[in-house]
Amino acid sequence: MRMMKAFSLAFAAGIAVAHAAPADVTVLHRFTGDDGTNSQTALTVGPDGRLYGTQLEGGAFNRGTVFAIDPATGTLTTLHDFANDEGLDPFGQLLLASDGIFYGTTRYGGDPNCPSGCGTIYRISPSGAFAQLHQMHFLEGTTLQGGLIEGPDGRLYGTATLGGQNGCRGVGGGCGSVYAFTPATAKVKVLHLFQNTDGRFPYGRLLLGDDGLLYGTTSSGAAGEAGTVYRVSTRGTKFKTLAEFAGSDAGCQPKAGLIQVGHRYYGAAEDCGSNGAGAVYSISRKGDLRALYRFDFDGYARTGKNSLAELVQGPGGDLFGTARLGGKPVDDPDRAGVVFRLSLKGKIDVMHTFMGAPDGAQPTSGLTVAPDGNLYGVTPVGGSDGFPGHGVVYRLTAAQ
Repeated sequence: MRMMKAFSLAFAAGIAVAHAAPADVTVLHRFTGDDGTNSQTALTVGPDGRLYGTQLEGGAFNRGTVFAIDPATGTLTTLHDFANDEGLDPFGQLLLASDGIFYGTTRYGGDPNCPSGCGTIYRISPSGAFAQLHQMHFLEGTTLQGGLIEGPDGRLYGTATLGGQNGCRGVGGGCGSVYAFTPATAKVKVLHLFQNTDGRFPYGRLLLGDDGLLYGTTSSGAAGEAGTVYRVSTRGTKFKTLAEFAGSDAGCQPKAGLIQVGHRYYGAAEDCGSNGAGAVYSISRKGDLRALYRFDFDGYARTGKNSLAELVQGPGGDLFGTARLGGKPVDDPDRAGVVFRLSLKGKIDVMHTFMGAPDGAQPTSGLTVAPDGNLYGVTPVGGSDGFPGHGVVYRLTAAQ
């Protein structure tokens, strides 16, 4: 009866209902804590074909790790354990830069003038040679969570969720910043300081659009504290708020970065939408904001809810992502998030529902398309009996 009601509501609302899709999930590694725990950023394909990622906690000093895993064998190698003077909580997807070195950020550690430290920028080679490059200061921005991207000028670009300036139009602790980092000099240049009226708390990764401008999101601020989509040049000019989520049907509080498909940009908003479950949206360069899919339209969260993950476009053109909660069957208390596939027309398929053990739980990061055509991801928890567990690395093979 419950299933009949859900389908009737979906039909009446004109929403494409998810249906089963051929998929196969393989757990490559279950973390133990000694080799790290709480992985919340997507994997990066290395020059050797291995997948590289970070753990926020665990490792030798319980300050997080950098690891590499062989997708063919599941062999995991811990490349670096963060020590007391190197940063804390490595957050944000690793960037494989044009020099063949990985660059990353930590949320905390470094400058003691910030509570828990303002965050750091580091580099690490595929063999594990590590160097801290920069300790952030409050006026540059603090709490680095979006990782870095590389620009055509060789500089690296990122966001800081907090800091930048005191006050921030009545908001203490700063509203965050967009910055550029020059590896050769280890210098940071602030490109934009958020004022709250133009958004605050940028969380996700920046996108370099094909027009040469940087595109990003703020998870809060502006009208209704609902967040924004913005753009800015690599020189810090041409800043523009493209859209505010307040009053739209495209969700609110976007914590994921954007991807570009054709002439539009796609992202996920964590909240609002239907039943406070968030949405996947698209936006044009002119700020035309549209909901592509709203999660939990029928109150059962069968297709997931509250996505924090950056989307990825698969080989067949569809979008793939994760949602932290929900799944199916809807009456199973162990359901703990999903991997979904979404067409550009808004048709969604649930590829996998996580059940805690043995396959992980509550995925908060996006997927990575590897050269073998499979999708790879991590979960921050789950994987072993007994909550919460330490998370997993998994592979998903989906029929196109």
